[in-house]
Formats: sequence, C-alpha cells, structure tokens
Amino acid sequence: MAFIFIISCAKTDEALVRSAVQEAKYHLSGRDCSKAMSALNDVSFQEDNADYISTYASAQACEAGYAELSLFTGSLSNIDASDGGLLRSLAAFESSNETQPDSSTYEALHNAITTLISYDGTTSPSTASRSSKFGEKKAGDLSMQAMYLLLVQIGKHFALYGNGDADGIKGQGSFNNSCIFSYTTQDAVEAIAAGAGGLGTCVNATGSEGSDFLEAPVTSAVIQTRLCKGIIYWNNLIDILGNIALPGSDELGNVGSIASVLSSIYDAASIAESGALNDGPADSQDAVATLRNVRSLTACEAESFARVEKFYAFVFELGYQ
Repeated sequence: MAFIFIISCAKTDEALVRSAVQEAKYHLSGRDCSKAMSALNDVSFQEDNADYISTYASAQACEAGYAELSLFTGSLSNIDASDGGLLRSLAAFESSNETQPDSSTYEALHNAITTLISYDGTTSPSTASRSSKFGEKKAGDLSMQAMYLLLVQIGKHFALYGNGDADGIKGQGSFNNSCIFSYTTQDAVEAIAAGAGGLGTCVNATGSEGSDFLEAPVTSAVIQTRLCKGIIYWNNLIDILGNIALPGSDELGNVGSIASVLSSIYDAASIAESGALNDGPADSQDAVATLRNVRSLTACEAESFARVEKFYAFVFELGYQ
C-alpha cells in the first residue's frame, strides 16, 4: 500500500518538464545562467515542447551575457531600413563588438538561434514548419525570439568580418580589410573590378582584400562554415519577417520595413549576377538563386565554396556599404 502511495505522488514526465522550465525561468530572472541550464538538463531535451525550447535558448543567450529584452536598448529605433544602410546600422549596434571569430559569446548566440529554429521536424528550418508543428501562437513566439537574436548576430557577423567601425561603416574598423572576403572566383572578381551593382567600399579584388579571419592559415572548411553562418542568419531572418505579424510597438522601430529591404537587396544581387557575370566555372554559377533559400548550416556547407564566395560578393558586399 505504501508503495502504491509513493508511485501515485511521483511527478509525471510532463510535470517534471514543466517544473524544470519554471525553475530555469526563476534562475534566468536572477541571471544565474548555469543553474538555469542545469535545471533544463535535468530532463532530456524536449524537442516537441515550445516552452522548453524557448527557455533553453534563453539560457544559451544568457551564457552569452544577454537577456533578450536588454539586447536592444535604443538600437531598434536606429535601424536604417534602406538597401545600403541596413547592414551598416546592424553593425553599429553596441552589441556588435566582436574582435575575434567564434568567440564564446558569438557561439552561444549561434547555439541559441539554432535551438529556436531547428526543431520544426524538417531539415530546412522555416516559420511555416514551426507553425505547423507548434501552432501559430507558440511558433510565433519562437520566431520572434529568434528574430531578436538574429538581428544581434547579423550585426556581430558583419561588423567583425566587414571591419566595421563604431558607426558600422565597412572597412573603417581596427582591422585592415576593405571587403568581407578575398575573392578569387572569376565572376566575383569581375563584379568587384567593375563595381557591378555598387559594391561600396569593396572596390579591389586582389586576393587579399578580405578579413584575415577568412583566409589561410584558417582552413577552407572553417572559412566556409563562418561564411555560411552569415548566409543562414540572413535567410532565416527573411523567412521570419516574411511570415509573422509583428506586434505594434514603438520599440520595434523600423523592423517592420526590413523584409522589403532584404528582398530589394536580393533582387539587386540577382540582376547583378547575370549575363557576363554568371559565366564563370559551373560550380560558381547561379549563386544567389541557389543559396537564397538555404536556411540550415549543413545545407550551406554542402554547397561549393565558389558559390558561397560568389554569394558574398553579390549579396553582402552589395548590401553592406
């Protein structure tokens, strides 16, 4: 009889998960990241529970030194919703202060973003798939949380590799590069030399104009992973902004206008990558069309390096001026 009493009072698996999430949120409110993560890890990862996923990502962002609600004090209202100014304004965020690649902060935010977008039951994350799996409300919450982190991470990514200064101006930071990457693929070199589409500060294709963090002795595999992260951040942000309804809030500033800017940059890149600038080696052709909907790191890493490189020339050198 006593044994039956013990069993009947034991927490169900669902109750254990709910308790773990509540405990983690309590620790997060006090900025105790390690205790929050420990509480969540006391149960197995709950890939079908949106509340658990959201809280887990919050704990990862906490480990990066961030709480989502404190990321954007005064920043969102400064977003420049124009073709040439968007990336510059994101790179000017106070949080865009990376001085080395793959820092613990950058990687923790990458992990948080990956957690938020990866458990939709597909191999290519999408807002629609999250809605199908978790329901519109919970999926919308996950997407909004990811959107905030993506804005920060994109700013970090391009401020570092594009050598942005405090105002986000490319090529004016503490490093030496004027371009994001040192281009060698034929079409990319020709585009930069011709200034096709208006490539801003990136005006010389010498093979050494890019970030030192994206060239030897760094291995090709690591370089492609670093480049691909920028691509999937960009594409997931586009997917989210095009498929959720943003809440009405002055704090969101020009965020609602970003989707059209991103599409405009893609349209300009597609036009630039045409004709004579799309007749190089086969593995570099149609880079914009091929990569514009790639939203998983694995899928991007499976593409040719030449195509990834060319994508940067036509989308990001064009978009970050």
